[in-house]
Parts: sequence; C-alpha cells; structure tokens
Amino acid sequence: MDMIDSGLNPAEFATTAERAVAACATLDGAGRAARLAEDGILGLLAGEEVGGLGLGLPFAVPVLAAAGAGDLAFPLLETLLLTRALEGVLPEIAEAFVTGGARGTIAWQGKARLVGGKVSGMLGRAPMAGEADWVLVRLADGGAALVSTEGAKVSKAVTLDVTVSEENISFDGAEPKAKLDAPALAVLENDALVLRAAVIMGAADTCIALAAEHVGNRKQFGKPLVAYQAVRHLLARHKLGLEGIRGAVTRATATQGLTGEELLTASRAAFLAAATHGPSIGEGAIQLFGGMGFTWEVPVHRYLRRIRALEAQGAAPALREAVAAALIDAA
Repeated sequence: MDMIDSGLNPAEFATTAERAVAACATLDGAGRAARLAEDGILGLLAGEEVGGLGLGLPFAVPVLAAAGAGDLAFPLLETLLLTRALEGVLPEIAEAFVTGGARGTIAWQGKARLVGGKVSGMLGRAPMAGEADWVLVRLADGGAALVSTEGAKVSKAVTLDVTVSEENISFDGAEPKAKLDAPALAVLENDALVLRAAVIMGAADTCIALAAEHVGNRKQFGKPLVAYQAVRHLLARHKLGLEGIRGAVTRATATQGLTGEELLTASRAAFLAAATHGPSIGEGAIQLFGGMGFTWEVPVHRYLRRIRALEAQGAAPALREAVAAALIDAA
C-alpha cells in the first residue's frame, strides 16, 4: 500500500514515533516492545492479516529516523523487516512480533551451514540477540533460516555501539522454523540498506542539532561560537551532507516507474550516502564541542557509535567497491 492508496502521509508517522521513542527511554526490552506495539509501530510493514498496517517502505523511513534521532535501544529495523518477510510463511510468529509478544533480530555477519536440515555455525552482528526469541541467519547455500535462540550460545561482540548491542550467536544442529528463499532474502537485504540510511539520517540530524545548540550558547571572547564564520561554515557543510542523505533516501523510496536494477542502485546509493556523510557529521559535531566532545557527558559519541555500527552491518566498504565496479563496467 502506498501513500496515495492509503490516503496517509509518511511524515504524519514521525510525531507518533518520536513520542514512542521518548517513552521507551525508561523501559526495559520487553517494555519497549510493548510500547512500540501499542503505538502500531512494530506492525508498520506487516500485512493486516497478522495485525499490521500493511504500509510501504516510505512509511518506515520517518519512524526509523525518529529511532535514530532518539537513540532507541531496540532492534526496530530488524523487527519491521522480519514481520513483513514472515507474514506469508509463519504468520503466527509475524503476529507475535507485531504485538510485541516475541522479539526477533537478524544476524548481519556470516553464514550458517545447513547440514541434514539442521543449522550450524557462528554468526555476528546480531543486534540485541541476547533478548531475542528468534534470529534470522543467512545460509551458505543461499536464502536464510529463522531459528529459535533457545539453546543457542550468545556472546557479546566487540562493538562501538552502546545503544543497540551487537552479539555473536552460534548454533549446533538447530532446527530451522522456516526458510526464506534467495529472492526473498535479497528483497529484505535491499530494504535494509534504505532503512539503515534512515536511522543514520536521524542520528546525524540529532548530532547537528546538539552541536548547533552548543555553539549558539557557548561564548568565546565575548560572543557565541556560532558568530565565527568557520563554525557556521562547518555547520553548513554538515547540514548539506544531511540533506544529501535525505535526498538519496527519498529517491530510494520513490519506486514508481523504477526497474528492479534501478531500485537496487537507488537503495545502495541511499546507504552509501548515509555511510559517507553520517560519520563525518558525527565527528564534526564532536569537534564543535571541543574537548567536551570526547567525554561521556556529551551524548554525541553515542550517535556516532550507532552510525559506525550501522555502517559495518551494511558492509559499506565492500558495497562501495561493488557499486564502483558496476559503474565502471557499465561505462
């Protein structure tokens, strides 16, 4: 369902998402799932058959941007993708995700082996796997499998992110609950690129807002820091980078008239724009805070850490090389 068919505007969902994200700050994992479900956020992409809203990717963008801006400690991106991917193969689990009765995540690093119909292997970069009931793992022979975390070994991974922790998870002969074929996994991974860009966009927006507030209030030699041209130019450059991300994300969600290859290119461009400008914005915001920017008292580092983790989950360096090679070959 798109904006025209539904009569809704994606921007209208931003306020609800911001309010829900703010409320989640004082809740535990189960409480966050319940609150997000109560506001209808977890069912945004899922079909009405499993209790969702059945909306398209453009509606998820402002919601995930709000999650990034509010430093939400919940695997929202993964949950939204799982509800839609599973609604046709495991509607009961998709519905449990929508209602907050179960929690899931996706292991973005590594591939498991499928031997005798059982899943084995160690996977990484699984956001908040320690709190999840189910995890989607990619398979070495193509596609993906949904596996229960019961009996799995979950360990903390070395990660920059202090908001949405990343874990390693290993299976030894686990029974897959369901499998996604390669085309379904490709759609999920392609949409994940756009949604990561949305989270980075929200986090970068907050970095700029925090930095702008600081330089507007902090005085040096009798006048605010923002009065200095160099500071204004730095803010302007980062704002331009943020708008570059926004434009790329908008292009990636404006799917009408685009071919499959054009959609893939637009999704990759959105994520790479975010992976390029997002870290620069976060680092620039820290610089504008001066020495305080490197302390735990200033929250900018949390957003930069989140941005860097998302950049790694999307394998930005490898994707950048792949896109460059494709463009060269097409020239």
